[in-house]
Amino acid sequence: MARHFTRAALIALVAAVLPIAVAGYGDNAQHPTATAMQGTAAIPMADPAKETVYSKDFFGPWNAGVAKAHLPQITCEKTGDGLKVTVKVDNHPMNPEVPHYIMWIRIEDGKGNVLGKKDFVATDPAPIATFTLTTVPDKIKAFERCNIHGTWTSETDVK
Repeated sequence: MARHFTRAALIALVAAVLPIAVAGYGDNAQHPTATAMQGTAAIPMADPAKETVYSKDFFGPWNAGVAKAHLPQITCEKTGDGLKVTVKVDNHPMNPEVPHYIMWIRIEDGKGNVLGKKDFVATDPAPIATFTLTTVPDKIKAFERCNIHGTWTSETDVK
């Protein structure tokens, strides 16, 4: 059965939905889906394989402040047995009430091989992951997934 809306009803609907659709683009960036769904247990996101990955050079619809709070920071330390890699995301909330948190941190070598992954929950104290590798790759790429702001990456050469 088809429904017909009056012009006034359509204008009211657009007026109600439009602020949610454009929220977060600019200086007060917040994902529109997050705005619409705050207080829910999960925020649906796109297929991770097709999702845009943000970086220090490309932070998409987000502002520089959001980028700064989401870029994985990588520290590498050579050991007698290989390499110790620590990845942290400074100044990011781990808040189960919103919810807003880092879901996971993953590291890869320069060829895209996954070297390790750590999952988090919103009640974890901080998004920090330490990985012990038995081989020393030339490059480490770190990825982190925020449940609101998507996936972010950074990389470093291993020296």
